[in-house]
Order: sequence, then structure tokens, then C-alpha cells
Amino acid sequence: MPIAADGARRAGGAGAAAAPTLAATGLSKRFGGVVALRRADLALYPGEVHALLGANGAGKSTLVKLLAGIEQPDDGTIEVGGAAMRFASPHVALAAGIATVHQELSLFPSLSVAENILIGQEPLRGGHWIDAAAMRERARVLLAMLGATDIDPDATVGDLPLAQAQLVEIAKALSTDPRVLILDEPTSALSIAEVEHLITVIERLRDRGTAIVLISHRLGEIERLADRVSILRSGEKVGEFPPGDFSRDRALALMLGEAWQERQTARPAEAFAGRADDTILHVSGLTLAPHFADIGFDLRRGEVLGLAGLEGQGQKEFLFALFGLFRRGLEGVIEIGGRRLLPRRPRDAIAAGIALIPDDRKTLGGFLGLSIAENIAITVLGSLRRRLLISRRAEADLVDDHIRRLGIKCASRAVPLGSLSGGNQQKVVVAKWLARREPVYVFCDPTRGVDAGARGELFGVIRELAAQGTAVLFYSTDISEFSLLCNRVLVFREGRVAGSLEGASITEQNILDLSFHEAAHEAA
Repeated sequence: MPIAADGARRAGGAGAAAAPTLAATGLSKRFGGVVALRRADLALYPGEVHALLGANGAGKSTLVKLLAGIEQPDDGTIEVGGAAMRFASPHVALAAGIATVHQELSLFPSLSVAENILIGQEPLRGGHWIDAAAMRERARVLLAMLGATDIDPDATVGDLPLAQAQLVEIAKALSTDPRVLILDEPTSALSIAEVEHLITVIERLRDRGTAIVLISHRLGEIERLADRVSILRSGEKVGEFPPGDFSRDRALALMLGEAWQERQTARPAEAFAGRADDTILHVSGLTLAPHFADIGFDLRRGEVLGLAGLEGQGQKEFLFALFGLFRRGLEGVIEIGGRRLLPRRPRDAIAAGIALIPDDRKTLGGFLGLSIAENIAITVLGSLRRRLLISRRAEADLVDDHIRRLGIKCASRAVPLGSLSGGNQQKVVVAKWLARREPVYVFCDPTRGVDAGARGELFGVIRELAAQGTAVLFYSTDISEFSLLCNRVLVFREGRVAGSLEGASITEQNILDLSFHEAAHEAA
């Protein structure tokens, strides 16, 4: 049962308190001459999921940082349980009962899972020595709450895949039994099954009276979980949806400052004629044990071919193998433009004409400490060389052209990549490879953690590439994206192609049917 329109606690939860757990009033924050947040109000009630929606740069991250004690407001107040608070540090916010799960993980890769989850809260034996057995058991209980029973508390975090590391980060937040839990894109790296279990955990915490802030760009999750939704744009709160009144169209119009454009969800243009001689990438019997086996297809110029299925069925490993990220064990046939290739390193794939836009832009996609210009130009330095030196004028022209083309929001080309929002960082990673004009582009979950506006712009880039005759391989953990972009989809299950879909048959239901059941369609 949703909360009442005046913000009172939902009747179905524990207790019936109408007072907010946390109330933020008139929060403002400036960074130099840029106003990141302007007079924002937010009230969080016990047993409520309050969603924050907004495009990149809308102020969501700034608001979260103020609530988490990472930054301090220039103006405004924060009250917890009716008492005014000043969060001088994340430690102070955590002590007040506010735990935050950031989209970018804050784990120590060299420590174990249990050490990360209970860092600073280690159980002691005899008052002096860390009780390793008790710590492992506590970590195991917290992971079990998330359905992550397959994660070993003794495993080194740096060895975990991104999805499991995300669950460790959430378990770490739950270890403090918070009054307020802030979740920033918690499902962006999770499989469908893991998302379902996390939703169950969120609902359970809500029923226990925890106030939850949810940031997600997956509107289906917002519709399913949120009791109230606040919309931010350009640093201001521009609207709030009371319970039962959420509308995707109105939310997107508020987020973007204009009506949602039909072209952003239009189906892609059909691929080029599709003749056999248009094939640019041929794959046959490609196998990498234990990740995938006997994968085969032809990819034609101007075609967007999706690799769908549940998380962990071999799609990502296949794309990474195609880009040469596995040095050993790859077998089968790959031909690009009629030339054979079995890449053992990324240099081999790049030389053959393959560009990869990875899902983890922080570690695989870009160099956070380098400028936007250096990140975009790094793949084409040879073409920018004039005699022995790089032409800074040629570099600037190239970079500025791509900044305009992709609508990258930045103060200048000289600012570090790490200073940009997630969506703009992703655009820079895309621009880096667009500069090379390769015949085959591989997009591996490119919209993970990206807002609706930037997502539409990235879709536009993919459609533009296809219209120019470029061949595109596309993978996403959001199965709704396949019907918006792809001419054809191969559905992976247990490392093999369970079936293929084309045109109007590319639907979420058909993808899920092939993901869970025996193939009903002949694989391509």
C-alpha cells in the first residue's frame, strides 16, 4: 500500500509515524562558478522508497554527496529524527544512520569480501584480536540477505566480476543497519535474477521501516518500487510525483525540459540490403571454455546485431574475446573483411578494425586522470602527428568536433575525464573510438548507469553508425533496449546461442522465453 499524499507513513509498515526520518531543506551547493544544486528540499519517511530522477548534471549526485557527508552544503539544513545535523564527513553521516551505496564502488580490491563488508566494524576476540571466523559468518549472513550465497567471504574482491562486487558493496551498507539507505544505480551491473532478489531485499527493508533513496535510470524499477518520485533538472527540484501518480512521459518531459521525442524510441532503420557479400564479420565455431562454445553468425554492414540473454551466459566474454582480452584458449574462426583473425591481445583486434566500448568505463574505457582531449585523441595519435610532434591544432579540431557531435557537457576539452558525470564520461569513451572510424563497433552494455537523455543520444550514435554502413554488435543488461536498436538478436543461454530473433519478433517476452527454455527458433 503506498504512502498517503501528505507523506505519512504507509499503513502496511511497522509503526505509523508521520515525522520524516530525514528532512533536507533549501540545500544549495556551488563548485566555483557552477551552481550544482539550488534550494533543494527532500523529505524521507520511514518505510518509504523515494526515487530521484534526472539527467546527467541534474544535481542527483551532488544531493547524495551532501546527504552522505562527502560534501557540505553552502546553504540549507539537514535534520535526522527532528535534530539538525552537520555531516562533516561520511563517517559522521554513517554514525547518524545514513548509508550510501555509490554507483562507483568504494571497495578495496586487495582485501577479502568479509574484510570489505565489515571494515571498521571487525568483531574482536578478547577485546584485541580480530575474530576472523565471526567476521566471515557475519559477512555470509549479509550476503545471504541479498541472495549472494555463491560469493565466498574469503574471496579477494579484486577477483570478483563487477556484478558480485556490486552486491558486496550493498552488503557493506547493510552491515550498519541504516535508518536511511541511499542506493545509486544499485542494479546497473546485476543480472535479472540478482535484480529480482535485490528488489525483494529493498521491499523487506522498507517494511522494517528503513527510509530508502533510489536512483535508477530504469524506469520500470521506479514504477515498481518507488512510493514517491522527485525530478531534478539543472540543479533544481522541478517536480514530485505523489503515490500512484507517476507517468513516464511527464517524468521525462520534466527531466529533459521538453516532451520526450518519439525518435528516441523509434525502431532502427533496416540494415543494408543484407546480401551475403555485405558480410563484414564472419564467426564460426568460436569457443572459449568454460565461457562459451560453438558460436557462429554473419554480421553485415549497416546491421545492429544484439547478443541478449540473462547475465552471465557468455555474452560479455564473447565480446571481450573478440577484442583480444583472452590470451589463451580461444578456438574457432573469425574473419573480418575476408581476413582471418584470432586475436590474442587488443592490438590485434584494433588492427583488424574492431572497436570496443566496454561496460566498465572507469577501468576499461577511459583514463580518469587525463583530459577529455587526451582521452579522445589517444586512439589516433599517429594521424595527428606532424613530422615528429603532435599537432595541437589538429587535436583540438578533432576533439571539439566530437564534443559537439555527441553533446558532451564540459567546461573545456582540458578538464579531466573523471570530473564529468557518468553519461558524459561514456560519451567520451565512445568518441575515442568514433575518431578511428572502424568497420566493426562492439557496444558492451554502453548505457549502464546512464540517464534517459544520454541514453537517447547514445542510441542515436549507434543508429548513425549503422546508417553509414558500420556493423554493430550490441549487448545490454536492459533487455528493453534490444527492440529499440537491433535488426537481429542472438539469445545466449549457458554459453551457446539458444535462438535468434528478427524484426518485430524482438520483444522482451521472446528474449526471456529463449533465455529460460529450449530454443524455439533456429540459431543464425
